[in-house]
Amino acid sequence: MGRFVLAFFFLAASFSLRVACAADLPAYKAPPPMLAASPWRVGVGMRYWFSSGNHKYDFYNSYIPDLLISRLTFGDLTGHSAETFFRVDHESGVFLKGFLGGGTLASGKLNDEDTVAAMFGGYSNTVHVQSGGSLKYVTVDLGYDFVETRLPTGQPIRIGSFVGYNNFHERMNSFGCAQVLLNTEVCATVPPNAVTYPTSLDGLDFDAAWNSLRVGLGGDVELLPGLRASLEAAWIHSWLWNTDYHNFRPNIRGVQQSGEGDGFQLEGLLSYDLTPRFNVGVGGRYWQFSAPGKDYGESRVGRLSTPIYSFSQRYGVYLQAGYRFGGPGDPTGAGDFGPLFGKAEPEPHEWGGVYLGGHVGYGFAAAKDTTLAARSPEAAILQSDARAPFSQRSDIAGFVGGGQIGHNWRLHPLLVAGLETDFAYANIGGSFGASVDFGEGDNLRNFATSTKRLLESLGTVRGRFGVLPRDDVMVYATGGFAYGQISARGALGEGNRFCALNFYCSAGAYSGLATGWTVGAGFEYAVARNWTFKAEWLYVDLGRQDYAINAFGGSVADEFPANFAASSASATHLIRTGLNYRIDWHEPEGPMIAAD
Repeated sequence: MGRFVLAFFFLAASFSLRVACAADLPAYKAPPPMLAASPWRVGVGMRYWFSSGNHKYDFYNSYIPDLLISRLTFGDLTGHSAETFFRVDHESGVFLKGFLGGGTLASGKLNDEDTVAAMFGGYSNTVHVQSGGSLKYVTVDLGYDFVETRLPTGQPIRIGSFVGYNNFHERMNSFGCAQVLLNTEVCATVPPNAVTYPTSLDGLDFDAAWNSLRVGLGGDVELLPGLRASLEAAWIHSWLWNTDYHNFRPNIRGVQQSGEGDGFQLEGLLSYDLTPRFNVGVGGRYWQFSAPGKDYGESRVGRLSTPIYSFSQRYGVYLQAGYRFGGPGDPTGAGDFGPLFGKAEPEPHEWGGVYLGGHVGYGFAAAKDTTLAARSPEAAILQSDARAPFSQRSDIAGFVGGGQIGHNWRLHPLLVAGLETDFAYANIGGSFGASVDFGEGDNLRNFATSTKRLLESLGTVRGRFGVLPRDDVMVYATGGFAYGQISARGALGEGNRFCALNFYCSAGAYSGLATGWTVGAGFEYAVARNWTFKAEWLYVDLGRQDYAINAFGGSVADEFPANFAASSASATHLIRTGLNYRIDWHEPEGPMIAAD
């Protein structure tokens, strides 16, 4: 609590410093407006963030806290995410800013090191493939600009302090298991029948959620006319909540961990004004979280909670497009919809014609079923014994990004019809792994089931019908044909000795182009004569994908072929933001992007 009392006094001191600076430094004032101007200035926009990162989890001995027993290291976690951002400034210096993002962890690996302390047994290091993970994050800050003036060279500069909240959640899924050092108790069988776990098996998943309060400084300066640089740094205090899914070990599947610690966040941006309101930019970001804590898995069996240490970092570059309106320097900020929503140009926007653009977005779905139907008596026996499930459910999430081209027709002063097609890279999916123990004592065995679904690309051909509540704003409904590349797979088998002689194993996969339909709605706003921002929601249904899961290896050799018919559902919600450029086939005289 003491840290946040200090943060309060930090902002109060910032206010005092602003007052002092106002007395000593020449304050820049915009030219007198021709019309009534708003005291508020608003900026909104979209970003694409390409990032990498890692997450490390150390597990210590319950009775000797400094004795490291196990370590999970998720590394080279390549992320793609889409963001929307905003900033609201008042002429008094108070501001509110933030952003919301989501995406996918498309690739990476896991190193699982066990019995790190040699006194507890042989050292083991296994490597697993990370695929189909996800990212979700949000930041909101309240602050005050205590310096807003001009440098001696004439460039405007602004410096402020802020306090805020950040939530960062990452889901990591790992598949397969390969030994770096042979330890037959982990994921390899005894030679000559040694077989490692295939990548069709989802063996270990990890959910890490960091909730942070942050205190920081930030500012921006105009380097050249239209070219602006900004930088901010924040110290954070975080509360961690992890969930560990060891899918081949039911006794520790779903174990929860918590912790508390400190970290920091850095961000910088270089942006350029294409018009006085419309800008594009490139930025960089680095986040670091760390926390000692407790693992509560041992407490399930009456033992002490176990000390742990967690560490996450994520870093990368982003591209953004933004738009500003309102404020003392923008007299047209007093638009038809009030002081915060002005027009980019005085002339009516021309909606008709051909346009092209790009979009980024986040896809998600409620847990969808993968059903498993027995195709052999042996498979029916496994389901009746509750070793194999009848269905599995996995949460779907990930990134989508691509381009679009279309044509609009102005039917009426208030109505627009259009046709649009788009195509995008996608990494939207989810997986589920679980297992059950059966038998007793030396005959205790484990049976595992894994399923996964991934949307790898997406295209649509859609009609659009829009209404113009104002000549520069269109609200539209859309729907039509959808198609995409989908992969799905499933596997079942002995969780301790997958596919060794006398053990059951079955696997199957689907990969192909699926077709279906889509419907949605959106909002498009003209930010310059030829440019529009858009935000839209789409629901995409690509039907169900059916494939066979057939027995092989030890199942066939032991005359116990467990064959199943799998069916995976593919329906996804998309939230996308984009930028369109309307092509002037008969360009009038003057610049293509008119100054406001």
